[in-house]
Amino acid sequence: MTTFQWATLILGALGFAVTWTVGVVGVTKAVESIKTYATEKLGTEIEKLSNRFDEDQKTQDHNFGEVGAAMRQYIADVEKKVREVEIWGRDNYAMKDDVRDILKDIKDMRADIKSDFRDLNAKIDQRP
Repeated sequence: MTTFQWATLILGALGFAVTWTVGVVGVTKAVESIKTYATEKLGTEIEKLSNRFDEDQKTQDHNFGEVGAAMRQYIADVEKKVREVEIWGRDNYAMKDDVRDILKDIKDMRADIKSDFRDLNAKIDQRP
Protein backbone atom coordinates (compact mmCIF):
# COMPACT_ATOMS: atom_id res chain seq x y z
CA MET A 1 0.00 0.00 0.00
CA THR A 2 1.12 3.39 -0.80
CA THR A 3 1.41 6.34 1.52
CA PHE A 4 -1.51 8.03 -0.18
CA GLN A 5 -3.72 5.01 0.42
CA TRP A 6 -2.65 4.80 4.07
CA ALA A 7 -3.35 8.52 4.54
CA THR A 8 -6.76 8.15 2.93
CA LEU A 9 -7.58 5.13 5.11
CA ILE A 10 -6.41 6.88 8.29
CA LEU A 11 -8.33 10.06 7.42
CA GLY A 12 -11.48 8.00 6.71
CA ALA A 13 -11.17 6.09 10.00
CA LEU A 14 -10.42 9.30 11.88
CA GLY A 15 -13.42 11.03 10.28
CA PHE A 16 -15.62 8.05 11.12
CA ALA A 17 -14.41 8.08 14.76
CA VAL A 18 -14.83 11.86 15.08
CA THR A 19 -18.31 11.70 13.55
CA TRP A 20 -19.41 8.96 15.95
CA THR A 21 -17.80 10.69 18.93
CA VAL A 22 -19.48 14.01 18.08
CA GLY A 23 -22.77 12.16 17.55
CA VAL A 24 -22.54 10.34 20.88
CA VAL A 25 -21.53 13.53 22.73
CA GLY A 26 -24.32 15.49 20.99
CA VAL A 27 -26.95 12.86 21.76
CA THR A 28 -25.71 12.64 25.35
CA LYS A 29 -25.92 16.42 25.75
CA ALA A 30 -29.37 16.46 24.13
CA VAL A 31 -30.62 13.70 26.42
CA GLU A 32 -29.12 15.48 29.43
CA SER A 33 -30.77 18.78 28.48
CA ILE A 34 -34.11 17.00 27.93
CA LYS A 35 -33.70 15.28 31.30
CA THR A 36 -32.83 18.58 33.01
CA TYR A 37 -35.74 20.40 31.33
CA ALA A 38 -38.17 17.62 32.17
CA THR A 39 -36.94 17.46 35.76
CA GLU A 40 -37.26 21.21 36.21
CA LYS A 41 -40.61 21.41 34.44
CA LEU A 42 -42.08 18.39 36.20
CA GLY A 43 -40.59 19.51 39.51
CA THR A 44 -42.23 22.93 39.27
CA GLU A 45 -45.51 21.40 38.07
CA ILE A 46 -45.49 18.87 40.88
CA GLU A 47 -44.67 21.61 43.36
CA LYS A 48 -47.53 23.76 42.00
CA LEU A 49 -49.92 20.82 42.22
CA SER A 50 -48.71 20.02 45.72
CA ASN A 51 -49.20 23.62 46.84
CA ARG A 52 -52.64 23.74 45.21
CA PHE A 53 -53.60 20.47 46.90
CA ASP A 54 -52.41 21.81 50.27
CA GLU A 55 -54.42 25.02 49.80
CA ASP A 56 -57.51 23.07 48.75
CA GLN A 57 -57.10 20.75 51.73
CA LYS A 58 -56.80 23.70 54.12
CA THR A 59 -59.93 25.25 52.57
CA GLN A 60 -61.84 21.98 52.90
CA ASP A 61 -60.68 21.56 56.49
CA HIS A 62 -61.74 25.13 57.27
CA ASN A 63 -65.11 24.68 55.57
CA PHE A 64 -65.74 21.41 57.38
CA GLY A 65 -64.82 23.10 60.64
CA GLU A 66 -67.39 25.77 59.80
CA VAL A 67 -69.97 23.03 59.19
CA GLY A 68 -69.27 21.60 62.63
CA ALA A 69 -69.54 25.02 64.24
CA ALA A 70 -72.79 25.71 62.38
CA MET A 71 -74.21 22.37 63.47
CA ARG A 72 -73.27 23.03 67.10
CA GLN A 73 -74.88 26.48 66.91
CA TYR A 74 -78.03 25.06 65.29
CA ILE A 75 -78.32 22.38 67.98
CA ALA A 76 -77.86 25.00 70.69
CA ASP A 77 -80.57 27.18 69.08
CA VAL A 78 -82.97 24.23 68.87
CA GLU A 79 -82.32 23.30 72.50
CA LYS A 80 -82.93 26.92 73.53
CA LYS A 81 -86.20 27.02 71.58
CA VAL A 82 -87.34 23.69 73.08
CA ARG A 83 -86.56 25.07 76.53
CA GLU A 84 -88.63 28.18 75.77
CA VAL A 85 -91.53 26.01 74.61
CA GLU A 86 -91.29 23.88 77.75
CA ILE A 87 -91.34 26.96 79.97
CA TRP A 88 -94.26 28.45 78.02
CA GLY A 89 -96.16 25.18 78.36
CA ARG A 90 -95.41 25.06 82.05
CA ASP A 91 -96.63 28.63 82.54
CA ASN A 92 -99.67 28.51 80.25
CA TYR A 93 -101.18 25.04 80.60
CA ALA A 94 -103.28 24.15 83.59
CA MET A 95 -101.76 21.85 86.15
CA LYS A 96 -103.67 18.88 87.61
CA ASP A 97 -104.28 20.70 90.87
CA ASP A 98 -105.58 23.71 88.93
CA VAL A 99 -107.94 21.45 86.98
CA ARG A 100 -109.22 19.88 90.23
CA ASP A 101 -109.82 23.34 91.68
CA ILE A 102 -111.67 24.40 88.53
CA LEU A 103 -113.82 21.24 88.55
CA LYS A 104 -114.65 21.85 92.24
CA ASP A 105 -115.59 25.46 91.43
CA ILE A 106 -117.82 24.29 88.56
CA LYS A 107 -119.55 21.76 90.83
CA ASP A 108 -120.08 24.47 93.46
CA MET A 109 -121.43 26.80 90.78
CA ARG A 110 -123.80 24.08 89.56
CA ALA A 111 -125.01 23.50 93.11
CA ASP A 112 -125.55 27.26 93.53
CA ILE A 113 -127.48 27.45 90.26
CA LYS A 114 -129.67 24.49 91.28
CA SER A 115 -130.28 26.14 94.63
CA ASP A 116 -131.20 29.42 92.93
CA PHE A 117 -133.63 27.61 90.59
CA ARG A 118 -135.26 25.85 93.54
CA ASP A 119 -135.63 29.16 95.34
CA LEU A 120 -137.15 30.74 92.23
CA ASN A 121 -139.54 27.79 91.78
CA ALA A 122 -140.54 28.07 95.41
CA LYS A 123 -141.23 31.79 95.00
CA ILE A 124 -143.21 31.15 91.83
CA ASP A 125 -145.23 28.46 93.55
CA GLN A 126 -146.00 30.79 96.50
CA ARG A 127 -147.47 33.52 94.26
CA PRO A 128 -151.25 33.79 94.24
